[in-house]
Amino acid sequence: MDEFLKKINLIIKEFEVKLRSIRSYKFALHWLESVEIIAYGKKYELKSLASISQLDISKYKVTPWDVSILSDIERDLRKTNFGGSIQKEKESLIISFPPITEETKKNLLKNLSIIKEEFRIKIRRLRDDFLKDLKSEKDSKKISEDFFYKTKEKIEIEVEKANKKIEELFQNKEKEILS
Repeated sequence: MDEFLKKINLIIKEFEVKLRSIRSYKFALHWLESVEIIAYGKKYELKSLASISQLDISKYKVTPWDVSILSDIERDLRKTNFGGSIQKEKESLIISFPPITEETKKNLLKNLSIIKEEFRIKIRRLRDDFLKDLKSEKDSKKISEDFFYKTKEKIEIEVEKANKKIEELFQNKEKEILS
């Protein structure tokens, strides 16, 4: 049961990380911080390689701590196709995000719904696999029928909690995008 709960929590954390990677108008900073940059032969999140300061609601200044990786940062930011612009200054980059149009919002919400469903499916698969193993143990008389049904009930409660958490995170992101 503990292993099942750990796996469910990992799925929820993975969903949270995925949501943070989806850029909305207000929270471009979270997206920017988590962009993966290949520097020094490894992948790093941008926030671990540079300071990021907000110039206005849709403009950010990225100043790497090591100027020699400025071109690496620029290259990997351009690869994301985020729809904005990148201006190179002496030792920093100015990142401008375009305002999100209604059409873009609709597409974001559509993709967000698809992602939510993928994570709900992951939780269902986890539950099904766990119950299959539990049933196998019941059939081989390793656990009692009573224990099987009590554990099954607990599993269903945890799955319901996880789905509510996924829905809550989804709705928060949806509000963020629509605002």
